Amino acid sequence: MNIRFITVMMTLVCLLSACTEWNAGVEKTSVSPKRDIVIAAVGDSLTEGVGDQEKKGYVGIVADELESRSDVKSVTVKNYAVKGSRTDQLLERLKEKEVQEGLKDADYILFTIGGNDLMKVVRQNFAHLTLTPFRVEQKQFEKRFSNILAEIREQNASAELIYVSMYNPFKFTLSELREVDQVVDEWNEGAEKSLKKVSNTKMADIADIFEEYSDEKKISEDEFHPNQYGYSLIAKRVYEQIKNEDLPAE
Repeated sequence: MNIRFITVMMTLVCLLSACTEWNAGVEKTSVSPKRDIVIAAVGDSLTEGVGDQEKKGYVGIVADELESRSDVKSVTVKNYAVKGSRTDQLLERLKEKEVQEGLKDADYILFTIGGNDLMKVVRQNFAHLTLTPFRVEQKQFEKRFSNILAEIREQNASAELIYVSMYNPFKFTLSELREVDQVVDEWNEGAEKSLKKVSNTKMADIADIFEEYSDEKKISEDEFHPNQYGYSLIAKRVYEQIKNEDLPAE
């Protein structure tokens, strides 16, 4: 009887040990591997990060946020943004081999464009600023914006594409330019319509960040570009578009 009891107990121990080892193996194989993420960025000075004392801009801050995640191994940033770029110039930039290769490898593509198109109209009509020249130029902006989206998707059909909207940098320094607020809203709406026609695209709307008064300054000393704090607020909006999504598959 004792021998039989011991034999049964030993059998149970062996079975339980085998189950434990099997379960441990299942748990090990169910853990997702950490991802290596690539961010490609194109556009104008906002994406380049002009005005940020730490020279990271919103792109660098978003990269830091991603890299701090437990499911991310590394983040590589390929930033091809150029200060002063307008939509026509970005279209030319997207034809460059280096930029095209960078876009192909990207998991996320971030970009800003349009602010310099808008400012060109301001400079040309500063003495007699009305809504008419902005609305005439808006049609061309929207056409070029759609072409930009098509060019990016030609190089990379699956990356999550996030456009950072325009804002009015003159809200408090040149408050007499009241038309600019309305124009920014209309141009952002036009950009958003184009984005909705393309798969896996989003807009990080930041216009309100620079419309609200704050004790902490958001604009850099040039009174146009965001400062470090301003960029951190932009980055937060961009990351909000990313954080609730699953990481792109390998």
